[in-house]
Amino acid sequence: MQTVDFKKYADIIVNLQMKNDFYYLIKRFDNDTLDHIRSQFDKESGLDFMDRFNRLSDEIVQLQRDNVPPESEKCQQVINEYWGLVMEFTNGDAGMLPKLMKIGSIDTATNAWEERQKIVNDYSF
Repeated sequence: MQTVDFKKYADIIVNLQMKNDFYYLIKRFDNDTLDHIRSQFDKESGLDFMDRFNRLSDEIVQLQRDNVPPESEKCQQVINEYWGLVMEFTNGDAGMLPKLMKIGSIDTATNAWEERQKIVNDYSF
């Protein structure tokens, strides 16, 4: 019999109430990562983090569309900021990186966020 993860569903409901368009990402996180998020971010800091993450992701996509080489100074600056956010998210715990890489691994995008993230991943890494 399958179990119901009420904490995960509660997180989804809270994010829906906040009108956070990325609530579906919660399904991709394991319980340890969700516990880390709950301890690391409150509503305000979580939304601020997502805003900064989205801004940098959009900037990386635009650099790719403008055919700016990944090794260019501008691109490297934005990628360094992006990695700064990753380090902020993990609170410097490099052990979380394999989980994040697995979560962020997207072979076939099924929505706009995944499509953008796939471009960011392919261009930046």
